[in-house]
Amino acid sequence: MMLLFCAIPMLCAAVTDWKKRIIPDWTWIAILMVGLASAVINGKGILYIPLPERLVGLLFPAVSLLMIAFKWGGVGGGDIKLTAALGFCFGLYGLAAILFFAVIPACIYARATKQRSVPLAVFLCIGFFVYACLSIFSKG
Repeated sequence: MMLLFCAIPMLCAAVTDWKKRIIPDWTWIAILMVGLASAVINGKGILYIPLPERLVGLLFPAVSLLMIAFKWGGVGGGDIKLTAALGFCFGLYGLAAILFFAVIPACIYARATKQRSVPLAVFLCIGFFVYACLSIFSKG
């Protein structure tokens, strides 16, 4: 169920980032709220994630991307907030899987278009949907 509630904000973030290179605040806030509701309900359902893993999933990418943004640039605030929200919602390991499936097409796109900056939400959305499909179908 958590995956379903994150699908619409992810799609909206991806479309807006693709068209305007901006990620609306409501998208990452909605994903963060889904993660918070999931943590409070704590149903141990299809994607049970312990709270400490969620907190590390929130803080680690936020701090890492913030440091990268300050040092080299190229990472926008919306990218940082969206990635951190995904980290809280799906935990550090879920975020690692999402990023794994996002980085490959992002690198291909950057290389094919010779761009140094890519609309990250588009590729996070791809990674999210691959992760969602694998999570749903692996549980039978």
